[in-house]
Amino acid sequence: MTRIRWPITRYENNVKSRLTMWKQKRITDIPVVKDFPEFFPEDISGLPLVRQVEFRIDLIPGAAPVAKAPYRLAPSEMQELSGQLQELLDKGFI
Repeated sequence: MTRIRWPITRYENNVKSRLTMWKQKRITDIPVVKDFPEFFPEDISGLPLVRQVEFRIDLIPGAAPVAKAPYRLAPSEMQELSGQLQELLDKGFI
């Protein structure tokens, strides 16, 4: 299967530049860490590998997701939402 590369949109370019900026940030750039350095260890290299509590969501076998709209939309909003979802489906994102 041949993969088609779409031109980068302004949105994608913005996301990529923000991710690059985020990767270059240091822990000391965070305002809370600057204000309260005594509460943070000197070396924070990332998240701990092992946690004392394992977090998970137990799913019920065969259970289906709730198929109910969380709130009503105006017809124009519903049309816009349908168009955006169809566009995402066509592009293969969902």
